[in-house]
Amino acid sequence: GKKKKNGRSQMKSPPLLVASLLACIIVLGFNYWIASSRSVDLQSRIMELEGKVRRAAAERGAVELKKNEFQGELQKQREQIDKIQSLHSFQMENANRAHWKEKVGALLATLCHEIVVNHHTATE
Repeated sequence: GKKKKNGRSQMKSPPLLVASLLACIIVLGFNYWIASSRSVDLQSRIMELEGKVRRAAAERGAVELKKNEFQGELQKQREQIDKIQSLHSFQMENANRAHWKEKVGALLATLCHEIVVNHHTATE
């Protein structure tokens, strides 16, 4: 009976060994899978964060650009307004001058007419 027992115990040990090896492999594999999935997750998170940072930087850049553009536009608008105002005042001055000339011309014409009429009536 001793031989059978030994044989049985020898037969029993390899499955145990195999089972423990399998268990180790499974645990290691699981750990590796968790680690790799975690690293993948971390990598994707890092990528996401990098993307966000890049987007934020790009947005800030765009905002800066837009601000600069806007300031440029404002400057242009201001310059145009100044031009228009100076043009307007210039035109007003001209108009006033023209108006004044007309007035003076009308006054002179009236005076001349009166002088002529007076002279004419005086001579009669």
